[in-house]
Amino acid sequence: MSMFSFLTMTSGDRVGANFLLDREVENRVGRDAGNQIVLTDPLSSRVHCVLRAHAGGWRVLDQSRNGTYVNDQKIDDATLGEGHRLRIGSTEFTFHQSELRPTTLDKLEALTPDDDDFDFAIAPPSLSSASLELPSEIETHQSDADLPKLYQLSLALIQVRESQTVIRCALETLQQRSKATFAGYLGMSDSGELLPRQTYPEMTEVNSGGLSNALTATVVNDRRAVWLTGQQFEERPASESLALYSDAICVPLLDNDDVIGALHLYKSRGRFKSDDLSFANSVGQLVSAALARTLQEERLDYDLRRIKAQSGALDEIIGECPAIRELKDKISKVAAATGCALIRGESGVGKELVARALHRAGPRRGRPMLSVNCAAIPESLLESHLFGHSAGAFTGAEQDRAGLFEQADMGTLFLDEIGELQPEGQAKLLRVLEGHPFQPVGGGKDIQVDVRIIAATNQPLETQVRDKNFREDLFYRLAVFELNVPPLRERGDDLDLLIDHFLTHFRAQHGRPKLEVTQTARKKLKNYSWPGNIRQLRNVIDSAVVLTSGEKISPEDLPLRDVETDAWDSLRISEWEKRLIVEALRRCGGSVQEAAELLGIGRATLYRKIEEYGIPRQ
Repeated sequence: MSMFSFLTMTSGDRVGANFLLDREVENRVGRDAGNQIVLTDPLSSRVHCVLRAHAGGWRVLDQSRNGTYVNDQKIDDATLGEGHRLRIGSTEFTFHQSELRPTTLDKLEALTPDDDDFDFAIAPPSLSSASLELPSEIETHQSDADLPKLYQLSLALIQVRESQTVIRCALETLQQRSKATFAGYLGMSDSGELLPRQTYPEMTEVNSGGLSNALTATVVNDRRAVWLTGQQFEERPASESLALYSDAICVPLLDNDDVIGALHLYKSRGRFKSDDLSFANSVGQLVSAALARTLQEERLDYDLRRIKAQSGALDEIIGECPAIRELKDKISKVAAATGCALIRGESGVGKELVARALHRAGPRRGRPMLSVNCAAIPESLLESHLFGHSAGAFTGAEQDRAGLFEQADMGTLFLDEIGELQPEGQAKLLRVLEGHPFQPVGGGKDIQVDVRIIAATNQPLETQVRDKNFREDLFYRLAVFELNVPPLRERGDDLDLLIDHFLTHFRAQHGRPKLEVTQTARKKLKNYSWPGNIRQLRNVIDSAVVLTSGEKISPEDLPLRDVETDAWDSLRISEWEKRLIVEALRRCGGSVQEAAELLGIGRATLYRKIEEYGIPRQ
């Protein structure tokens, strides 16, 4: 008597379906429509594997990139035996040989509850020792009507950014498709425990029994769906939530092999069909990917907000002085252009903040903006950092690494301290700006990128060009648009806005909500020259909030220091007058009378100016 050989799908979009193998031809399996067994699994190749009959049995030959697995072992060429498990992408089959021609599973004689190879419905041992009761009707193929539902769900999940919305879409879709009494979701807690998060419809008397812990534990352990029917529910004690229902399906949500959640479906009357389990499995795969993505995005968003909150960094340009209004207007115009931009300004004025404002206001806002400080990278590593390297290009280059230009493709690259770029790096940067491809260090393959360059410097590049330290042609390439950021000492009343901004932030960070700045301390801050600009102001306020003893920040609490310099860092008469008074008081040991005589002014005048400038007296 001849033997029939066939595959039974145990995991995939047609769970329970049998596929008869033809001994006379190569039985191709994959996504191509010309295959003998056609899959819709996106992880499968067009022709993933081939099954061939040979003397005494069957062989399977891998034809894919992702690999073919027999009994969880990756194979190139293997012999199949009765009960062997064949995995292709995320789809699994069991190989069988029988003297009877396989049925399409609409006749129960093809399977029995004791068939070990039948994992379409799994009875967890912890729930019941009774044999599994099969539904009276089992449909082999997922209904074509389900495909539009899955497609619509896929489109919805692609656009969703919140994990709760992902789950709500899934529960509504499952409940409406399967006509379940209710659907539920358990999510992973911080302690690693699955806890109830959402139900649809919301918890009522109908579903007040909750989500079965025993059912959840089974899918977590088995990493696959569970479908329970009949006797399992009837034998449960009154305290067990399953006793309230006649049928249940539970599907695990997996990120790789890690369980990140579980979906539950319950019916208080009637039974689910095989299509319901197949549909739930398909939804589970879609939701797993979407949930893993949104949870990661939420963690990244939380980390970003936490880092911003801790740093106190500005997220937007604060200020309304004429110079800042002019800068904002110029940013809005330059952002829409494609040429390079050069940002000039003293150290600490916020040049990177201006660069980020340019990026966010431009057409590349949806792509990354990467930043690099040209002065902070050793000369020997700068080229590798910008343009990448190939494995073995130098000692320690164990693998290929994409440079910042390649990583920022279609986005923006911010080059801070551009004046510190070495001549060799300048030449290679110029070629990229002229539209030429580049090669990684040690590589032979040309790479073409589309990156907008924003550079910044606190040095007079014209002087460096004149001294032959900076390429003139590169300078003109970078300076298509120039933006000048004014120093803090020239921004007038903007200083009050910045003081309030940093004070609000550091009061919250250090737990001192009632702390205020006295008027004399504020006047001292406004009269200071701020050689370190906004960066220095931020640090001064941070220090004052931490070190002030009472509820008021006084002039003595402000760590303002003048760094001795021969440079003309300020041309403001008031600044030099303040410095002369401080120096005179120091030389006279704090005596106002002697300091007034040394300065050639009256004592009353000196007292008034000491008060005006907020100068502390010894």
